[in-house]
Amino acid sequence: MRTLKHLLKKHYCIYYLLIALVLASLLGIEELLDGTYENLNDVLLEFLTDIPSFFLLSILISVIAYQVIQWLENRYIWEYDAIKRITAEGIILAILTAVFSTTASIIVSAVSNNEARTEGSKFEVLAMLMFLIGNAMIFIYHEYILFDIKKKKISLTAKELQKQNLLLNYEALKNQVNPHFLFNSLNVLTNLIKKDVELSEQYITGFSRVYRYVLEHNEKDFVSLKEELDFIESYIFLQRIRYGDNLIVSKKIDAEAFRCKIPPMALQITVENALKHNSISEDSPLHLHFYSTDDSIVLKNNYNLRKSRITSTGLGQKNLKERYKIMDSSIPKFYVEDDFYYSELPLIKPN
Repeated sequence: MRTLKHLLKKHYCIYYLLIALVLASLLGIEELLDGTYENLNDVLLEFLTDIPSFFLLSILISVIAYQVIQWLENRYIWEYDAIKRITAEGIILAILTAVFSTTASIIVSAVSNNEARTEGSKFEVLAMLMFLIGNAMIFIYHEYILFDIKKKKISLTAKELQKQNLLLNYEALKNQVNPHFLFNSLNVLTNLIKKDVELSEQYITGFSRVYRYVLEHNEKDFVSLKEELDFIESYIFLQRIRYGDNLIVSKKIDAEAFRCKIPPMALQITVENALKHNSISEDSPLHLHFYSTDDSIVLKNNYNLRKSRITSTGLGQKNLKERYKIMDSSIPKFYVEDDFYYSELPLIKPN
């Protein structure tokens, strides 16, 4: 009953109707050529009468074919036993065609007085041809449906694996931020201790507050731009302990942008790069200017590279690009223009 309900779905019924039309057309053409009916209207009436019979017959054949295909699928899998599968299916198709065509010939001979139809082997040949076509069409359709189901399952499995892989990659990328941030902060602290112990103590106190934010938010996929900017204020407070008034910060952010989101620690990475690679002194202060566009938050800083170049691993920018890529978002841009360096981070719109 469950099988029959499955085989009476809309797409199956449409196909049964197509088969019925094909078989009824073959029978109508044979009757027209054979002169069984002199009037074309009689042929048309016979054609319309045959369609429901062939439709029901197609359902019966489909039930048998479905069971056969399921049995073959458990015994001969296409990927490994294609030759055996084709051979077995061909033999079963031939047997079913012979059984149905013979049965049809016997029934027609028993109920029909039309000698022209039953004379010789003419009708038997036609019946065999019709059932061969009908059976083949049904078997092919069942194989197509089975192939389509397999294809969808493989596609879903591949998408699920890809999704899991992306999530693992994303978690790995997020986990890179913590040690990277910690390593650079400790480097700053090491240099600061040599110059000013009291200032170092203030730095440690501020660092504990900042690092707490890092631990709490780094597990999130997104944070609001407002949260990230508040964090940047705390982070820059630490940097001012080291650089004093040589570090100048300004902001011009549209109110709408505050509702958008970005990956946690994204702005911190851009600020860190600016501090790391540019000369910062009384004669050459570093100006960090944050501003928003329709779809991005931008950090613009004067481009004044240190004389003693610092070896860069490029981990921060690479990390950001990969994280945005995994989120299927626009990729951050980093470029120099008119003696200014721009770090442009796409904003994730609400919803």
